[in-house]
Amino acid sequence: MKREFLTISNLLSIFRALLSVPFALVMLLPDPPLRFWAVGILLAGMMTDKLDGDLARRRGEETEWGKILDPLADKVCVAVMALVLLKVGDFPLWFVLALLSRDMLIFLGGMYLKSTRGVVLPSNVAGKWAATFIAFTILIILLNMIREMQWIMLAACAAGLLVSFVMYIARFLHVVREARA
Repeated sequence: MKREFLTISNLLSIFRALLSVPFALVMLLPDPPLRFWAVGILLAGMMTDKLDGDLARRRGEETEWGKILDPLADKVCVAVMALVLLKVGDFPLWFVLALLSRDMLIFLGGMYLKSTRGVVLPSNVAGKWAATFIAFTILIILLNMIREMQWIMLAACAAGLLVSFVMYIARFLHVVREARA
């Protein structure tokens, strides 16, 4: 696995994380939030998420840094967007707490594995699906679509977060046990 940092894929991940700043700014401006711009920023982030992985595989640029930066960029974007949507009254506190708790525990577990075992666990499929579904839920909320379904969508997102977290814990424990053997 390559250790390079400055690849197009990694730069796209960094750019995606940085998109959370303009998202927060346009949503937290005085009345009314500029939701149209927030939608554009969210869509740009979703495109970079798809593009960075595709480019990394196609160009043979899958790196140790990419395994860290891609999920970290996802977590930063989703966390900032969730906190902003909580502040403007579009996300419930229970969801934001569940999301941030899960992501913080995964981050800390990843740091532990990297420092003690030299292992970087890549994102799991359930985590990628959960992040994608959360992005679509945020999009629907920003566009004020399907108001009646938003609670159902948030519950589905929470279920996806739980499944991906359980899968992460299983892989984490497997790596820890394997190292002891």
